[in-house]
Amino acid sequence: MALSGVKALQAWCKIATDGYPGVNIKNMTTSFRDGLAFCAIIHHYRPDLIPFDQLKPGDIIKNNQLAFDVAERTLNIAALLDAEDMLALETPDKLSVCTYVSQYYSYFKDKAPQGRKPPAAAAGGEAKKARVEDIGPRNISAGITPKKTASCSNSTWQVYSQSEAIPTSDQWCSHSHF
Repeated sequence: MALSGVKALQAWCKIATDGYPGVNIKNMTTSFRDGLAFCAIIHHYRPDLIPFDQLKPGDIIKNNQLAFDVAERTLNIAALLDAEDMLALETPDKLSVCTYVSQYYSYFKDKAPQGRKPPAAAAGGEAKKARVEDIGPRNISAGITPKKTASCSNSTWQVYSQSEAIPTSDQWCSHSHF
């Protein structure tokens, strides 16, 4: 079955952060709470911007603020989340995290990683099992060619074919169909 919407975005994040210590994308809420996932995504594409090997999982405010500041200042990605909220909330808001991460995807989708391995792999850790390119828009839904739609009371979501891009946040159904 093809991945669409939030699941496709989550799969992209999982591959982009594979091999980064302390980062395990299991969902689009708590997996991002400590800020390491945001930092790992940025580091994967722009290792010159984030000193990932100096980050600590317990520094929730510092990690998030670093990612949000770098994304806004250098990548022109608006800071839709607040570092203090990430600390205060046991479970960050899924729609807010997805909307913010979709901006990362939109920015990086056509850019190749800059060739550096994540800190764990560089230090002799396990090499990446997959490449981010393997989950790009053309490959995310391998084997599905026709576009299928499903309606929700307030919106429509789609299963995308191999030649289509992952949907942006305005295309997602805000209900729990994912």
